[in-house]
Amino acid sequence: MLRRFFGFSLISVVALACARDDTASAHPRNGARSSDDGVAPRPAVIAPATQPYKIVAVSAGGTITGTLDFEGARPAPQVIRPSVDQNVCGNSIVEKSVTLSGTRVAGAIVWLTDIRSGKAFPLERRLDLTNDSCTLDPFVLVMSINSTLNVGNDDRTLHTNRFINVGTGQIEAVAPFNDDGEVVPVDRFREPAEIEVVCEQHPWTHAWIAVLDHPYYAQTAANGTFSIDGIPAGRYRIRAWHPSLGYVDDSVTVAAGQQASVAFRISHTAPATPTVVAPAPESVRPA
Repeated sequence: MLRRFFGFSLISVVALACARDDTASAHPRNGARSSDDGVAPRPAVIAPATQPYKIVAVSAGGTITGTLDFEGARPAPQVIRPSVDQNVCGNSIVEKSVTLSGTRVAGAIVWLTDIRSGKAFPLERRLDLTNDSCTLDPFVLVMSINSTLNVGNDDRTLHTNRFINVGTGQIEAVAPFNDDGEVVPVDRFREPAEIEVVCEQHPWTHAWIAVLDHPYYAQTAANGTFSIDGIPAGRYRIRAWHPSLGYVDDSVTVAAGQQASVAFRISHTAPATPTVVAPAPESVRPA
């Protein structure tokens, strides 16, 4: 398909990863309906940074590997009956926001919540988010600050995507589309945040973006596994999150040049709201 790129500017967003006790959370996201003035702030899984991330040389970096399992009844797909643009959207949309392989959760975001120094960001930082059949694909994204998000439209209809900072309620950007084949590059995410993406014309449409100010994150594969490498030796807090299932926290000790493992389990029975705890300064974090 022919793509037409349009210049676009996104104002900065504010927030960072937080830590809490080892608990899982049923914190499925309820979508916000936006206006020009934004929406009410909601508890976010990423909270404001207390100190900047520093890029340093990492010798004998360690690796964290792991899995994410879901405990409980398998979430049923939601069937949406579009009230507009049925010629494009169809008469029904089966929303499969949760992908499971057995009990393993695919597409969840995993990151270190208290790391404040380490390896450099990857050189290539471009991601895609596409309006396709009146839904947004992918449903969940993770990206580092100063990355480029190419927002596209594959539908022959009007879409107006709004980027909402969950923690502040502010609309950080608006990406309007008039036809298929258009692409809007968004490249000014300057601070970490949890971002909800909605469409004004199609209120069932949602996507979620975790914006982090460090490179220590991963997204679970189809079999629910993940890996994060190049980690300085030390003890860290680590979080796994899926917008439809909630989040779960753990702690992990990484030895120089060694591999550590984490087995996350998430259910619908744990507390719903994160408790924000500022990360310990580098000088006092246990080794």
